Amino acid sequence: MIYKIGIIYNKSKANAKKFAFEVGGWLKQNKCVVSISDSMSMHLRRADFVLSIGGDGTMLKVIRTFAPFTVPIKGINLGSLGFLTDTNANETFAILENILCKGFKVEKRVLLSAEFEYNGKKIKTLAVNDCVIRSLSGGRLITVDVNVDEDFTAEYKCDGMIIATPTGSTAYSLAASGPIVYPNLSVFILTPISPHTLTQRPMVVSNKSHISFIAKNKYRNRKIVLSVDGQENYTLPNGTKVKFSLYKRPLKLIKNCSRSYFETLKTKLYWGV
Repeated sequence: MIYKIGIIYNKSKANAKKFAFEVGGWLKQNKCVVSISDSMSMHLRRADFVLSIGGDGTMLKVIRTFAPFTVPIKGINLGSLGFLTDTNANETFAILENILCKGFKVEKRVLLSAEFEYNGKKIKTLAVNDCVIRSLSGGRLITVDVNVDEDFTAEYKCDGMIIATPTGSTAYSLAASGPIVYPNLSVFILTPISPHTLTQRPMVVSNKSHISFIAKNKYRNRKIVLSVDGQENYTLPNGTKVKFSLYKRPLKLIKNCSRSYFETLKTKLYWGV
């Protein structure tokens, strides 16, 4: 089979461009059709799969760009071992050789859809890891009303509220004392950031649920920020309702069959050290 492969590299990361062209040259020698770019080139949507070269931040951008087209994605990490980019540069050619000989296995994961009004327009976006709602004034307490399937769940007085996918359970949610959730489970995690009421703990809900946050600041002229994967930020009026649900298409990650999820956890979190 002749593969059509897209390579996206992070131009701000040392040696990423050089390595991207090394990989691209090797793939071309093995009769693959290759496109290389330092941006989210939309013509790559027709690729058989996409390689993301950089770190988890690059991978998040690549996923949000190509997941809507159900293009499988493989992350190559040029720094420390990442959760999404679980393959390092030294492993790359062996894994690609295996793909060319035997094909690849895809792991499907859920994505999060967010919907809200922004500057008079209805915005729909997707998140790989999480969406976080907080005050525009850093460190200010806000109140977040949380509803699950139109049932009022709780009022949280907190620094902010996180809704995370299982993939994102090891990101901001974990730092806010949320649970580590196996990445292919069909759930979302609701994690308050520094809740005023200590008995308000993180909660796991079905990803078939429709969830909404209504964030209110004590001072009406103060605004709310919605952050998507820590990369897209929207300043919203006080009291804006943000709706969350399961994104219509799954994320397709190409598995590194030489490393399990638990090995990644142990390495990244220094378990057993």
